[in-house]
Amino acid sequence: MQRGGRSQSRRDGRPPGLTGKEIGLYYKNLARERKKEAKNENKIKIGCDVSVPPGVLTRVKEYMEQLKAARETGQEQLDAKFQDQFRHLLSVNFDAFIEETKKQNQDLQLRNSSLDAQLEELQRERFQRADFQERYKERMKLPTMSHAAEIIKAVEKNQVLLIVGSTGCGKTTQVPQLLLDDSISKGMGSGCRIVCTQPRRISAITVAERVSYERAEALGHSVGYQIRLESCKPRERASITYCTTGILLQQLQGDPLLHNVSVLLLDEIHERSVETDLLMALLKIILPHRPALKVILMSATVREQDFCNYFNTCPMFRIEGVMHPVEMLYLEDVLALTKYQFDTRKNKRARPRSDQSDHRPMIEPYIRRVRDRYDSKVLEQLRLPCSEGCADIDFIANLIYYICTMKSEGAILVFVPGYSQISELHNTLLNPRLALGQRWRDHLLVYPLHSMLPSVEQQSVFRRAPSGKRKVIISTIIAETSVTIDDVVYVINTGRTKVSSYDIETNIQSLEECWVTHANTQQRKGRAGRVQPGICYNLFSRAREALMSEVPTPEILRSKLESIILSLKLLHIDDPYAFFPTMIDAPAQKAVSTAINLLNRIEALDNHGQLTPLGMHLARMPIDPQMGKMILISALFRCLDPITSVAAALSYKSPFYTPMDKEQRVDEAKRRLSQNMRSDHIMLHYTICGYRESRQAHRDRDFCYNNFLSKMTLQQLERMKQQFSELLYNSKFLTSTNCMDESSNMNSEKIPLLRAIIGGGLYPNMAHLCTSRQIKNRVRAIHKMFTDDGRRVNFHPSSVNSGKSGFDSNYFVYFQRQKSTDLFLLDATMVFPMALIIFGDGVESGVIDSTHYISVAKTYYFKCNPETAAVVIDLRTSLELLLLEKALYPAPIKENSDAYKLIRAIELLLSIDDKIGEDYDLMSADEIDDI
Repeated sequence: MQRGGRSQSRRDGRPPGLTGKEIGLYYKNLARERKKEAKNENKIKIGCDVSVPPGVLTRVKEYMEQLKAARETGQEQLDAKFQDQFRHLLSVNFDAFIEETKKQNQDLQLRNSSLDAQLEELQRERFQRADFQERYKERMKLPTMSHAAEIIKAVEKNQVLLIVGSTGCGKTTQVPQLLLDDSISKGMGSGCRIVCTQPRRISAITVAERVSYERAEALGHSVGYQIRLESCKPRERASITYCTTGILLQQLQGDPLLHNVSVLLLDEIHERSVETDLLMALLKIILPHRPALKVILMSATVREQDFCNYFNTCPMFRIEGVMHPVEMLYLEDVLALTKYQFDTRKNKRARPRSDQSDHRPMIEPYIRRVRDRYDSKVLEQLRLPCSEGCADIDFIANLIYYICTMKSEGAILVFVPGYSQISELHNTLLNPRLALGQRWRDHLLVYPLHSMLPSVEQQSVFRRAPSGKRKVIISTIIAETSVTIDDVVYVINTGRTKVSSYDIETNIQSLEECWVTHANTQQRKGRAGRVQPGICYNLFSRAREALMSEVPTPEILRSKLESIILSLKLLHIDDPYAFFPTMIDAPAQKAVSTAINLLNRIEALDNHGQLTPLGMHLARMPIDPQMGKMILISALFRCLDPITSVAAALSYKSPFYTPMDKEQRVDEAKRRLSQNMRSDHIMLHYTICGYRESRQAHRDRDFCYNNFLSKMTLQQLERMKQQFSELLYNSKFLTSTNCMDESSNMNSEKIPLLRAIIGGGLYPNMAHLCTSRQIKNRVRAIHKMFTDDGRRVNFHPSSVNSGKSGFDSNYFVYFQRQKSTDLFLLDATMVFPMALIIFGDGVESGVIDSTHYISVAKTYYFKCNPETAAVVIDLRTSLELLLLEKALYPAPIKENSDAYKLIRAIELLLSIDDKIGEDYDLMSADEIDDI
C-alpha cells in the first residue's frame, strides 16, 4: 500500500516498484511506443479534395481526346527517332566513344607545308616591326622569359609537364607564345593549335587581349578567346585560344580526344575548381590515346606535389623570381600607421559574425607577446572583434585615404568577400561623409570588379588612371588569379572570401563568408609590385593568420553534384560511382547518390540512371538543373519573362539589400511588391517589372532607393534573363531572343500557371504547413511546417510568407534552406495540390477506408474521385510524351496546334485554384474556355 492509500496499479500501467532513472526510462519508452503506434495508425493522412467539377473535367477530356487522335499517326515515328538518335547515343560508353572519334579523325591532316612557309614569313616580318620589338623588350623582363629555351625543351620531351610559378611571373601569357613561335620557326606552325583554359570568363578575355597586344596583332588573328555566349576566335591553325574550362569540357562532348588541339594548358589548377578537377580526371583517360597531345599544368606554389603525383610523377618545372618585392603589413601595423579608432557604438549595432566569438581567446595571448612593439592604443583597437576583415568599411576607406596621402602613385586593389561589400565601399568612396573623404573623392577612379559584371565594364579596370587621379579597384576573389592589373602597387587584403559549402547529411548547400587560406594570401600579395615595389595591407593580425588553413577545400568536396553528373552523361560516362574515385579528390558516395536521386525525380535521369531527353537539354544549360527545367517549361507554356526572373534571381542573388536597423522596412517593401501573392519568387518578377516601369518614367533611382534595391543587381538580372532567352532560342525552343517577346509571354499573367511552373522547377523541394496560429496580441502568426524529409522548418524572416496567416494552400516549394538559429526556407512559393499532382513525381491513385485518393511521391495524399484521377494521370502521361517530343524535336508550341491542346487542358485544371467558390457546373463551355 502506497502513501495516501493509492493503489499500486496506475492508469498508465506503470509497473510498481520503479524508482528514479527507471521511471524516466519507462516513460521515455512509453512515449516512443505511442508515437510509433500513432504513426502506424495515421500512416496515410488524406488531404483536401482535388476532384475536378464535371463541367471542367468534360472539357479537359475533350482536349485530351483531340490530342490522342492527332498523335496516333506520329507516335511510331517518334519512338523510332528516339531509338536512333538518343538511346543509341547512350549505349556508347566512353571507351567506345573514343574509338568512334578515332576512326572519324584517322584521315585528319593537321599539317600544311605551303601554309607553314607562309607562317614563317609572316613571323619574320612581325619580329622586325618596331612595335613588336618594343613590346618584346617588356616581355623579356618577366621571369618566365629567362627560362624560354628550357620550357620548350621540357615540353618536347614530356607529354605532361607541371609548371609552377608565383603570381605575376608571366607563365599564362608567355608559355603559349613561346610554344607557338617555336613551332612556326621550325616550319610546323600549321599543326600547332594551343588551347589554354581559364577558371573565369574575365581571365580568358583579358589574357587573350594582353597576349594579342604583346604580339602586335589584332585580337582574333593568332590569339583569341571563347567563353559562354561570347567569343573572338583566332585563325584555325597556328593559334592560341584562351577559353573557360567549361567550354573545353563542352568540346570534349564532340571530340573526346581533342584531335584539333596540339597543346593543352590547364591554368590555375591550384584553385581546385570542379571543372578543372573533372578535366584532369578525363585527361588521364584520354592521354594514352593521344600520344601527340602535350598537356601543361600550370599552378601557383600551392601543394604542387599533389598534381605531380596524380599524373604519375610527371616532371615539374619551377619558374623562380618575381617582378618586384612586396612588403607585407598586418592589422596591427596598419592601425599603428593610420591611428584609426573604431566606433564601438556603430559596431555594436552591426550583426556579429559567427566566427567573432573566438577573437578574444585568439588575440589576448598574441597581445601579451607583442605589447612591447606596439602602442597601447593600437593594442586596445586590436582587441575589438570589429577590427578584423571588412566589418568596418570606414576603416578600409580610411586606409585608402592614407595611401593616397602618404604613398607614391599606383593603383589600389581591395579584396572584399562579396558584392554587398563592393557596393558599400563603392558608395562610401563616392559619397564620403567625412572631410578627409571629401578631399580625395574627386581624385579617385573607383571600379567594381566581380564575375557577374559585363565584359565591357570589366575592361575599364585595366585602363591606367590619368595624371592626378588614383585608381581604386574593389574586387572579389576574381582578381586573385589570372586577372593581372598592371599598375597595381597597393593591395588591401581584408582576408575574407565567400565559399560555398555543402552538408551531405542535411543536403543543404549555402554560401558562407569565411577567412581566406595561406594560399589565398600569397596570391593576393602577388597582385602588387608589377611596376614597382609594392605593399600588401592585410586587415587581419598575425595571430589570425596562424589559424588559417593552408589551402582551400577542393570545390568538388563542398558542392552538390547534379550538374556535374549531367555533364558526365554528355561525355558518355555512365557510371559516376566508378568515375568520381578516379579524381584527385573524390566526393562522398552519399553526395553522389543524393544527386542521382534528385536527377531521377526531376526526370533528368531515368530509373536506370540513364540520361533522358530532358536531361540532355538540362545538361547543356550552364545553370542548376532545377532552374533549367523551370525556364524550359516556361518556354513551352509561353510565360518566359516571369519565370526567367525567378531563375536569374535564384541563380545569382536577390536584388534587395538590408541596411542596419532597416530590416523591417525592407520586409515591408517586399510585401508591398509581392501583391499578397504568398510567393517570394513571383515577388521578384513584380520587382523587376516595377523597375522597368520606373526606368521608362525616369524614376528608377527613386524606385530603387525607396524599395532598398540594388540597381546594379537588377541590371545584372536583366542581362541573365537575356542570356537564358538566347540559350533557349539557340536550342530552338523560342522564336525570339527577347525574353519579353509577346509570342513567348502569352500566358505570363496567369498566376496559377506561374505558381505551377515554379513548383515544377523547384520540386521536389517541398514543405507542408501543418498549422498556422494567430495568437492574440501578436502580429505575426506561428507556423508549424516540415519539409518532405521530415525536418522542422520555418520561413526565413526576410520571406514575404514569414509571420503570415490565412494561406489558401498549405504546400510550398523552395530553392534553398539555410541553417542558422533555426532551419529556414530562404524563399518559398505557395502552390496548390493540382500543381503538385501535374508536375510532381510518383503520382498514383488508390482507395483507403472507402476513400478514393491521388498521391504524390507517396508523401502527399489528396481526396479525389476516380474520374478525376484517371484523367489527371492520363494527362501526366501526355505531358511526359510532350517533353520527350520537344526534347528530341525542339520547337515552340504554336497556338491551336495539337500540343497546345495539352497546354490548354493543364491551364484549365490549374485555373481551378483561382476560381475557388465558383460553380463550374452552371458555367457554359464557352465560359470554361475563357478561364
